[in-house]
Amino acid sequence: MSLFMVILGISIISCLLYAFLIGIFTVGWFKLRTFPDKLLTEYKQISVIVPFRNEEKLLPDLLDCLIGQTYPPQFLEIIFVDDHSTDKGPELITDLIEKEQLGHFTLLRLTSEDGFSKKAALKKGIEHSHGELIITTDADCIMGQSWLSQIVSFYNKEKCSVISAPVYIMPEKAFLSKLQSLEFMSLIGSGAGAISIHQPFLANGANLAFERKLYDELQGYSSNLNYVSGDDVFMLIKAKQKHEIRFLKNIESIVFTSAAPDLKTFLHQRIRWASKSKGYRDAVALITSLSVFMLNFILIVTLVLGLIDLRFLLMSALIFILKALIDFPLMLSVSKFFKAAKLMWYYIPMQFFYPLYIVTTAFLSLFIPFEWKGRKQRQ
Repeated sequence: MSLFMVILGISIISCLLYAFLIGIFTVGWFKLRTFPDKLLTEYKQISVIVPFRNEEKLLPDLLDCLIGQTYPPQFLEIIFVDDHSTDKGPELITDLIEKEQLGHFTLLRLTSEDGFSKKAALKKGIEHSHGELIITTDADCIMGQSWLSQIVSFYNKEKCSVISAPVYIMPEKAFLSKLQSLEFMSLIGSGAGAISIHQPFLANGANLAFERKLYDELQGYSSNLNYVSGDDVFMLIKAKQKHEIRFLKNIESIVFTSAAPDLKTFLHQRIRWASKSKGYRDAVALITSLSVFMLNFILIVTLVLGLIDLRFLLMSALIFILKALIDFPLMLSVSKFFKAAKLMWYYIPMQFFYPLYIVTTAFLSLFIPFEWKGRKQRQ
């Protein structure tokens, strides 16, 4: 059998599997009903956990957002956990707590015995919490005043164990920033669609809520502490076996974060994300990861082979067009939800960028350490 026929067969299988997966995620997204803004009347004791490291410049914005929440302080505790910061972030929080007399704010610090990671910080924060519902976010995030109220209102209605809520990368003027925002929306939409069809495999810890009793039942992050990333995904995958998981599709529940400032930071971030895939034991997560990688890998392979055989170049063009058509309905709808439809002008450039970075980060995650928050890590 010729090389052309082998690659043609692999391409057809990859396209069909990808079309099926993205198709059902798209159906799942469209099935999700927008949760209406509601006046909250039933309050739960909740704990917001914020792990951080060297976020002195970003903490003031987050602190303003948390102080401004409409959720009653008597039902709320906000726990910051310092992961061995070397800047003045911890002092900034301490000073604000004392100045504003924020009795429901707490600052904890990791010791060397606790560990050196986001998971260690989350673990310590949760162990010191008293809430029925745990909500996690990151120090580089901001949110609206009714963020917590919407999550609790949704929790009261759905009676679920885990709530995944939307995260949006705020695009700046830079071209890379806009591509990141658009690409990240595809992850949020796919994850939400999968949750909608009861096959969850993706969530984001910047906006995740789960019951404390679920955390205790699953023994926290004990089964995946060797992975630097993935506290959110591993929690979701473990919970899906016996518990109800829902996606909160509500504009007021969005958490906003910033794009990676440059290509190096972006690649290290994505390598960190990709590194956790080696720990997947869930069929949906494994098949989806493999399908996305294979289609983008074949796209690049056929493009390279097209330099010596025009048949491969034609094959690459057809795969590119098919992928763009498959992705478009989900991307358009998700961008409208985030009120960011103007970013769809960058949809075609993203289609060129996406295969290069997916294949590059997948291979690099196997061989090189990544740098994050001033630390070099290797999975």
